[in-house]
Formats: sequence, C-alpha cells, structure tokens
Amino acid sequence: MAICPLGRASVLLGLVACFAVFVAAQDTPRMHPLTNLPPGGEISTGYFFPDYPTRQFIAGEPVKVVLGIRNEASEDYNISMIMGSLNSAQEFRSYYWNFTQQVYFQVVEPSKELSVEYAFLPPRDLPPNDYQVALTVFYEAADGFKSTTFFNQTITVLEKGQLIDWKLLFLYVIFVSVVFAGAYFAWSSVKESTVYKNVVGKKARKVEAVRPDGDDEWVKGTPYDNFRKKKAAAASKGSPKKVQ
Repeated sequence: MAICPLGRASVLLGLVACFAVFVAAQDTPRMHPLTNLPPGGEISTGYFFPDYPTRQFIAGEPVKVVLGIRNEASEDYNISMIMGSLNSAQEFRSYYWNFTQQVYFQVVEPSKELSVEYAFLPPRDLPPNDYQVALTVFYEAADGFKSTTFFNQTITVLEKGQLIDWKLLFLYVIFVSVVFAGAYFAWSSVKESTVYKNVVGKKARKVEAVRPDGDDEWVKGTPYDNFRKKKAAAASKGSPKKVQ
C-alpha cells in the first residue's frame, strides 16, 4: 500500500523531533542531588563528631560524624545515602566543595532507631577559616525519595599541626627584635637628653661633697659614737708610754 507524501512528512518530522529530544537530554547536565533536595520525611535525627567535638577540623584529615535516626512515620524508610557540601560561612550559596556520597540501604522501621557513620574530608589545600558545612541524609519511602539536612552549621578549618611552627617562630623573632631596637633607641635618646645629664651631674656633685673621714659631727650622740669612744679609750690605755 502506498504512503501519501503528507504521511511521509509526518513520520519524518516525528523522527526529527525524537532525535532532537534525545540530543537535548544528552547535552543537559544531570542536576546534583544537593541542588534540588527532595521533601523531608517524618524522622528525627541526632549527631555528634567523636574526634572533633568542638567542630574544629583539620584540612586534609577525615572527619567522622555519627548520625542517629528515629523513624516517626507509619511506614518503613530505606536509608539510602548521605552527602554533604562545604560553603562560605558568610554566603551559603557560595559553594566550595561537595563531599563524597556514602550509600547504606538500611531499612528503619516505624518507631525504630538506626545509627550510621559518615566520613568526609576537608580539602588539604583549604585555607584556615570558618566555613558552613551542610550534611544531608536521603531515604526512600513508598511515595519516593525524601531528605533531611541534619547538620547545617559553621565549622572552623585549621592547618595540620607541625613539630615546629616556623611562621610563628619567625614572628616571635621579629617582635623581640623590634622591642629591643625600640628600647635601645629610647635609652640612647634619654642618655643624650639635658634632663638626664642634669640629674646625673647632681648625683656626682653630691658624692664629691661627702664629708671627709675626720668630720664626725654626724655620728655625735649616737650609740656608735659611744662605742667608738670606749674603743679609743681602751686602745689609749693599752699603748706604751714614751720614755722621757
């Protein structure tokens, strides 16, 4: 049976449209799960960082978080995976890093609890600073996937400690050198000042004006004066008399 030209054109247009949809689907990048989060389910969560309770993490060192989950719904939840991101502490939309996802596929029944561990790694070359970390758990219910962001707070990233902090030691050396240089400059300025020379000159003149050894007016009437007189009298009695 012959196909009319209009039918051929319709079939051709349909094939072209299907091919265009296929190419567009291939060119369109897949949206990241953290970009468009599924709705939240009926769960309650709790967490803690066993190795970093103060939330001060070390760049390049793995961070482990323990997540406790309680199913508050009337259906089973299949805990699928946990993912996280590192963002600016000042502007959450400023994204720095996505942490690797970790899959679980563990079922938690209604009114039951489950604990899982998730580990993420702050980049080794991450500058020390405050950042915002968001950690999200994904789980599957009868009506599709759901998600709950159980941690979304500011953390601090520090450099890995060294045996000798050469930068800090160099700063200390510079500080001590500046202090000594300032003290030496101040002392030199004081020594050359007129006030200092006048004070030192007065002290020198006072030393020169000390009474001579024979002037004993300043000890008269004191216990020392009496002791000295007795000693002098005893010495005179014991001295031999001159022969006439």
